[in-house]
Amino acid sequence: MIFRAIVLCASVLAGVATAAGAQEQPREQIEPDRPDVTNGTHIVDTGLLQVEIGGLYMHAGARQHALGTPVTARVGLFEWLEARVGTDGLLTQTDGSSSVSGIGNIQLGAKLRLWADPGGVPVLSILPAVNVPTASAAKGLGSGTADYTLALLTGTDIGRHAHVDVNYGIGRIGAGDSEPRFVQHLVSVSASDAISDNWNPYVEAFWFSRQEVDGVAVTAVDAGAIYELGARYALDGGVQIGVSRNAPPFAAFGGISIIVGDILGGHGVHARQRQAQKRAAARPRR
Repeated sequence: MIFRAIVLCASVLAGVATAAGAQEQPREQIEPDRPDVTNGTHIVDTGLLQVEIGGLYMHAGARQHALGTPVTARVGLFEWLEARVGTDGLLTQTDGSSSVSGIGNIQLGAKLRLWADPGGVPVLSILPAVNVPTASAAKGLGSGTADYTLALLTGTDIGRHAHVDVNYGIGRIGAGDSEPRFVQHLVSVSASDAISDNWNPYVEAFWFSRQEVDGVAVTAVDAGAIYELGARYALDGGVQIGVSRNAPPFAAFGGISIIVGDILGGHGVHARQRQAQKRAAARPRR
C-alpha cells in the first residue's frame, strides 16, 4: 500500500516535470541528497524545486518491523542557499501482534554554502534543521518534542569519477515532555563512483552517539546506487546492515527524485538567462 502511494505520487510529479522540462532545462544534473544518511554540499540550482520521495522498510527484530514514506522538497533560493521541508510520511510500526500507524514528524531546514572552489562547486556547507513533533507520542511514533540539529558538510572528488562526502552533525534531541533534551553527535562518510553517465553506486558508514536519552552508540553501513534518467529524474535503492548490537539488523529502501521546474518565475536564475538571451537576440547586428 505504501509503495503504491509512492508510485502514484511519482507519476503525478513526473507529469508536472515533463511539462516544465519542455519549457526549460536545468543547468546541472540532478543531485539528490537521498537515499543515504550523508548529505552532499550541492545546493539546488536557483529557482528550481527538487522533490525526493522514498520508501523504507526496517527489520528491527523477530516480528518487529517498520515502514516509512519520507518526502523532501528542496528549493534553490540563491546560489548559496536552498530551503527545504521534509516529512517522515506515513509511518507503520509492528511489534508482534500489535501495529500502529500515523503521520511522522516534519523537518524544516536550509542548506548554506560557506565555501566554494574556483569552479563554483561547493566545498563546505552547513545544514541547520528543526524536527517538528507532528508524530504521535502516544502511539510511540515520536517523542512529542522538537529536535534541533546542525550538520557540517564537505566532500571532494577522487580521480576522474569517484567522490567522497563527509558529515559531522550535532543536535539537541527531544526525549519527551518529562525528559530533558540530550546531545547527539553524528559522523558519516559516503563514497561513490560514477561508473557510467547514469549509474552512481555508493557505500556509506555512519555513527550516532545515541538515539535515546539513556541509549548507546549506533553504527551501521549501507550500500546502494543512484540511476539518473536524464537531467531531471533519478531512481535510487539500497540496503542497510546494522553493525552495533542495538542498530536495526536490516533495512531496505528505494525512491525517486524529480526536478519539477522553475518556480520563482522572473526571479530565478533560468529566467534571468532567458531574458539575457532575448536581449542578445534583439541587438542589431553590424
